Amino acid sequence: MANQKKIGDIITMRGQVAEGLSGIELNLFDGDYSTGYKILEFYISPDNVTGSNEIMAVLSTNPATTASTWNWSDVQQVAWASWGISSAASGGDFTLVDFDNMIIENIYLSSTSTVSLSNMNYYMTLQKYKISAWDGALNMVTNLSQGGPLS
Repeated sequence: MANQKKIGDIITMRGQVAEGLSGIELNLFDGDYSTGYKILEFYISPDNVTGSNEIMAVLSTNPATTASTWNWSDVQQVAWASWGISSAASGGDFTLVDFDNMIIENIYLSSTSTVSLSNMNYYMTLQKYKISAWDGALNMVTNLSQGGPLS
């Protein structure tokens, strides 16, 4: 992307959603295709942090994405997080954000867990950018891409 300019302050999105849902829409779109948001941080936790809970979550540009499968070659998945995973099983708590992400419209949150929870907390920080309308259109195409794993 040729010309990006940070505008505004870093914003925080946080909340609590029912665990185990896919494609919860988090509204970012401001009606202007020449502005976009980069996700800087993404964290999750159960509402009861003292319980034995294992949660996985994905932020994506596609509402149909599920959290049970992480695919780092899928351009629609832009951030991943886990909570409470036994270090013996797969390494403990985890968070990763694709810093090449640029969200033009909305972002979708999907989660899954190994036990039945009532709610999951999420926390993310984002930076707003001014971009050219052409770059905005290009990012929308990328965010809606049907591209699969690279061979």
